[in-house]
Amino acid sequence: MHKLMKVGDVFESSEYGTILVGINPELDDLSHDQIKKRIHNHIVVRTPDNKEFPIDVVSVQISSSLMNKKSIGICVGKSINQSEIPINSVVYTDIS
Repeated sequence: MHKLMKVGDVFESSEYGTILVGINPELDDLSHDQIKKRIHNHIVVRTPDNKEFPIDVVSVQISSSLMNKKSIGICVGKSINQSEIPINSVVYTDIS
């Protein structure tokens, strides 16, 4: 598995479900499409207490700051609640 990002925020949208937001400076040089290909449609979340669970991805949103720093938002739908994903969890993907 390859580290995708550290979760800095988790929130719920009544329309879309749970959304994870994080950063990984190692991905800042990649294009939005390259990052989306790494995420594809499946991630694994490891919580700070080392619990792991796979989650299907509904959609991905990537934004870039003026300094070209990427922020990644991953919508995982309503299959998991915000309370199940603590801040500082780490998101992994099978694709490098």
